[in-house]
Amino acid sequence: MNAIILAAGLGTRLFPLTDKTPKALVPICGRPLLQLQLDRLLNQGFRHIAVNAHYKADQIFDFLKRYHTQHGVDIHYSLEKHLLNTGGGIKKMLQFFPDTEPVLVHNVDIVSTVSLQGVMEYHKSCLADCTLVIKKQFSDRPLLFSDEMRLLGRGSTVGDEARNYTFCGIQVIQPKIFTNIAAKNFYSIDVYLSAIKSGKKIIGYSIGKDYWHDVGTPEDLEKVEKDVSEKRLILDQAFNR
Repeated sequence: MNAIILAAGLGTRLFPLTDKTPKALVPICGRPLLQLQLDRLLNQGFRHIAVNAHYKADQIFDFLKRYHTQHGVDIHYSLEKHLLNTGGGIKKMLQFFPDTEPVLVHNVDIVSTVSLQGVMEYHKSCLADCTLVIKKQFSDRPLLFSDEMRLLGRGSTVGDEARNYTFCGIQVIQPKIFTNIAAKNFYSIDVYLSAIKSGKKIIGYSIGKDYWHDVGTPEDLEKVEKDVSEKRLILDQAFNR
């Protein structure tokens, strides 16, 4: 199975931890975030992985070389001299994979117990063009889904909209959904909002009670490490789900 890790962000919200270290290599419970994601993917059957980098990219490249030597996994490195945002970064890395096979895309700063293999299987069974992992949580940029979990568009931040969901930074895509996009710098969500207008099947995969946390700030990092210490999250179990 094929996967992409989005690791090119500047990590400004994690400062001062990212003063000398890229966000992808900030440790959580002693393990760099990038290692956490690579270990999870490897243990769930993903053997072909691409990773992008921008800020302090040389550190990420050196880490990936060591990881490849230690584990033998097929890792492709994508340097972004200028940030391409999520969609542009994904499109650039799709060159490493066949355009007929689905690709799982995972933000480097997401910690969860969501079964990545399960998301991939769900995507295939639904014959979707894209599957977005989502959860019921307030967001200032909610997405609206039908009762059948089809993406309908942007949600509303006014009131309690029962079908509003937050995108969790994990998705599975069919590469061809990006084929006809001429732009190099764009956001993936904009692609999906446009694609539903032409009948593309963009669906949601709700995580239910699975653990999920975005570690975008030092406070978030501390929260996850506290959850580990208090056994609300067991990282080794997360690796193998």
